[in-house]
Amino acid sequence: MKTIYSRRVRAFSMVELMVVVGIMIVLAGILIAALPGIQSRINRGKVEAFIAELEAGLSRYQVENGIYPLNESSGDRDKSGIEGATVLYKHLSGDFDLNGEVDEKEKIYVPKLDYFSNRNAKEPRSSVIGGDYMVIDSYGNPVRYLAQPPNLKKGQNRETRNPSYDLWSITDADPSDPEDEAKYITNWSGL
Repeated sequence: MKTIYSRRVRAFSMVELMVVVGIMIVLAGILIAALPGIQSRINRGKVEAFIAELEAGLSRYQVENGIYPLNESSGDRDKSGIEGATVLYKHLSGDFDLNGEVDEKEKIYVPKLDYFSNRNAKEPRSSVIGGDYMVIDSYGNPVRYLAQPPNLKKGQNRETRNPSYDLWSITDADPSDPEDEAKYITNWSGL
């Protein structure tokens, strides 16, 4: 008696391949759908870390100068906050003449704000917007800053939410929509 051995070639069937490809497509779809949320969380984390850096620089500035850089409100809180981005740049980068270079004998309180060394960076922290040097966040928006004197004149209302200064990023929110203020990254709590 002669035995015939058959060789079976092991391979995937078409159905098995289609199931695997289908699973891969579903997983890729889930990943692609999650990417914008992940990127937003990464940007928010970067902004939170940068605001903490600015706060540390402001604290060093206040220790050495006895006061925070002042930027009083002109009635429009957001517009004054944007003007404050230039005040922050000037006082924390040491570039008081706003030419992009640290002035002689001026102190740098936040090294990442040096315009010329970070202008070509992947994520610059200062930029020229509308002809003004400003501190910017990971979203490319000016970091808002508002500081009033510690002792206000009689009848003058405090517009800052903190007794010292307000520092905030609008992130990807619309500053003209009061509902979007909940999206801001701020140095105050509660709205």
